[in-house]
Order: sequence, then structure tokens, then C-alpha cells
Amino acid sequence: MKAVRKLKPGVGFEVADIGVPKPGEGEVLIKVRATSICGTDVHIYNWDPPWSQGRFVPPKTMGHEVCGEVAETGGGVKGLQEGDLISAESHIYCGKCDQCMAGNSHICEKLKFFSIDTDGFWAEYALLPEQNAWKNPEGMDPEIATLQESMGNSVYTVQESNVRGKAVAIFGLGPTGLFATGIAKALGAGKVMVIGGTKTHLDIAKKMKADVLINRHDGDPVKQILEHTEGKGPDVVLEMSGAEQAIQQALQVVKPTGAVTALGLPTKPIALDIAKNIVLKDLTFRGIYGRKIWDTWKITSDLLHKKGLDIRPVITHRIRLDDFEKGIEAMKSGQSGKVVMRP
Repeated sequence: MKAVRKLKPGVGFEVADIGVPKPGEGEVLIKVRATSICGTDVHIYNWDPPWSQGRFVPPKTMGHEVCGEVAETGGGVKGLQEGDLISAESHIYCGKCDQCMAGNSHICEKLKFFSIDTDGFWAEYALLPEQNAWKNPEGMDPEIATLQESMGNSVYTVQESNVRGKAVAIFGLGPTGLFATGIAKALGAGKVMVIGGTKTHLDIAKKMKADVLINRHDGDPVKQILEHTEGKGPDVVLEMSGAEQAIQQALQVVKPTGAVTALGLPTKPIALDIAKNIVLKDLTFRGIYGRKIWDTWKITSDLLHKKGLDIRPVITHRIRLDDFEKGIEAMKSGQSGKVVMRP
């Protein structure tokens, strides 16, 4: 079968011919129907530290976002059968450590990741443990199903921020910020203000029902947000970019007793004025990692199937897996949303 793999250290991936794997105990083999590109994949493609150098050991098949059809089941698999349409939780957890036992398997003490610690899903067929498979409704569009892993990051961020009826500002309009825009509105947020840097992303945010569009290149975002909140600032700020300036602005603009929830990952340590912008504002600053397994998946599914949240505007590129280079370039351009690929 064909698979997109990192065969050696350095820049780039390659299409390779490898054998179809056989499922072991507790595993399923899936026929990949759709997969998608994440920023982490781009970092590994570029061979950027710390994402790649040190932990990632080639060769490996890339990709951790997927929708596939169960083609074969290994021994001990009880909840899935051939033909089931599944998506994958990308965090491989042990189920036995203190965090897993406390219901926090997304931060398992022995956490592993598809396409970093083991082979991923940019292939015609792929393996995953049954415990990592989310069974989708029959007939679900594979290009939506593959995005649930990425969307789940945003669902967890918004859900934990208690946005109903509140003024919300979202810094960063990559895919997670764009998903968060639609999720916040679907979960009852009042005014949703988004801060981005490109017309492409702001246009998508409008389709995701943002109330206020702010281009960070057209003046001070803090001033503009205050103008839209009668000088009070938003109740909640979602920081989805990891950019130092955005984090500082988020803490500066949020109203006293408000909340800043951060999903974005800075590339280096950041100095914060904790006294002025957190303690003296009686502020809640919350970090978010991954998704709650499986609570976030249930909420994500409800948003898509019961509340009718349409995430298609976030998809900007649909390509064949063989054309993965076009997808990587689209992601690197800073002008894309999600890139969906099909074998």
C-alpha cells in the first residue's frame, strides 16, 4: 500500500510502498477514507525542534487525524466490527496510571501519539487500538469525521470557558480558532469577537457566525475590543494562537473576574505580569490540552449531529494523499484552514 512517511531526519516526507499491517490483540485495521493535516505535521515536515528532533525517530507513517472503515479486527475486539466508520483519538493512553484512573487519560503519564511515537494514518490502511476508536454514525461524511479530533481541541477549550450569554474574544484564527468561533455561538455565547491577520481567515470566521471581525494589522486589537464592549472588556478570552503578543493582549483586555483560556502553544517561555494582569484582576487563567476522552467527543458529536454546527467553511483544501506537498505548502502559507486528504 501507499503511505506518506518520514524516512530519515531532515526536511520533507516521501510516498513509500509498504505492506498492509495485520491487527494484533485489541487492535483494528482500518481502510482510510479521509485524513487531514495538523500544524504538528508541518513542524515534523520542517524538522523543527522541539517537535521533531529528539523524540521523533524515523521511519514512521505520518498523520494523526483520520476517518476510516474497519476492515479487520484483531483478537479481543468486542465493540467494533467490519464496516464500522470510525475516527481516532490521537492520544494513546495506558488506562492504568493515576491520571487515567482519575478520568484524565488525555494527560496520561505514559502518553503516546500517533505519527510521533507510532505509525499514523496518512496511508491506505492503518492500525489503531480499539480503545482509541470513536464509532461514527452510519453515513457520516468522512471529511467531517476526520476533523473531529482537531475540532475536539476547540470544543474542550470553549466548553471549559462557560461562554453562554457572555462576550467572548478569540485570538488566533487558525483552524482551532475558526472551530472555536462556531462552537462558541452554538453553545450560546453572546457577542463573539475574533482577532486574525488575514482576509481569508476573517472571511471564514464570518461564515462561522462571528459577530465582530478584527484585523490585528488595522490598529490595536485591545482598543477595538474595548470599543465593542463599552470599555469593559470581554468576559472570556480564548487564546488559540500561542503568540506572545496575543497572550499579553488577552490578559490585558479581559475584564476583571473574567477568564482567559489558552490552547495555543508558545514556541518559547513568556514573561507575564502576573500581579497586574492576573492576581489584581481576580482572573482565571486556564490551560487546555487535547480533549477529554471521551466526554469531549460526545459533545463534539452532539454539536455536529444535534445542533447542526456546520464546520465545512473551515475546510479550504481537498486533495489526494499523493498531493500531500500541496497541503503542506497551503498550511505553511498562513492562508489555509483545514486541508483534507483522501487516499
